[in-house]
Amino acid sequence: MGTVIFQGEQPFELVPQTAPTARSEGEIVFVTLCIPDPRIPQSVALVQLPLSLQHAEQLAAQLQPAIRMAQVSSRKGN
Repeated sequence: MGTVIFQGEQPFELVPQTAPTARSEGEIVFVTLCIPDPRIPQSVALVQLPLSLQHAEQLAAQLQPAIRMAQVSSRKGN
């Protein structure tokens, strides 16, 4: 497993190359993002975020309203 180095000012923007995936192991939810690796052209780094069950539930609850707002903005052309 490699190391991700964050540079610049927060928040850091990691733009996934493909759709994120999620899987569970016990009470932990692992979210995996495929992020472009700026050090190597045409390559990606897999970033895995282990979330407790509680944090995964909180994130899921926040995603749905945010998706709806983004859809409305998209329809308005913003």
